[in-house]
Amino acid sequence: MKCPKCGYQRQPGDEAPAWQCPSCLVAYAKVNHLAPPTQASVARSVATSTSRLSNTAEESDAADDSERHSLAASGQKIVIYCIAANFVLRAADQSHALTPLVMQLLYVVAGIFSLIGIARICSGLQKSQGAKIAFMTLSFWPLLNVIALIYLSAKTNRMLRDAGWRVGLFGAKP
Repeated sequence: MKCPKCGYQRQPGDEAPAWQCPSCLVAYAKVNHLAPPTQASVARSVATSTSRLSNTAEESDAADDSERHSLAASGQKIVIYCIAANFVLRAADQSHALTPLVMQLLYVVAGIFSLIGIARICSGLQKSQGAKIAFMTLSFWPLLNVIALIYLSAKTNRMLRDAGWRVGLFGAKP
């Protein structure tokens, strides 16, 4: 070992304790912080810092992916339940079980939840703001809304299955 204070290179025959410089008798631990960093110590420090940053970035990416998957899965469930609710509402409307005002209110509520579900799916799939607005607009046109929902659902299913989620008829489970 080389003394950080005086530069003396320790020899195998030196009688001083292992923690002390045989030449100037200083404790290595006390003067280590005064010594200029060696190339090896700088390289170790950089490697350690890079490794820590890399691990933090990987953990952050994993957390972001998990959050995106959960967001898309919850949006998909909302949309699926809204589609089922629309079938029930349509049947109730045909049977005249509820007043027209109540039916319109229920249709509006289902539509609002459907828009929320579409926004969540698009956010989970990392679609642009323009794409979100386009998909939400398409949800108001009868045939185009089904095509848009099938497209979004297929993309969501693929993303979630690739991430290891189980996707069933009424949505996904991690």
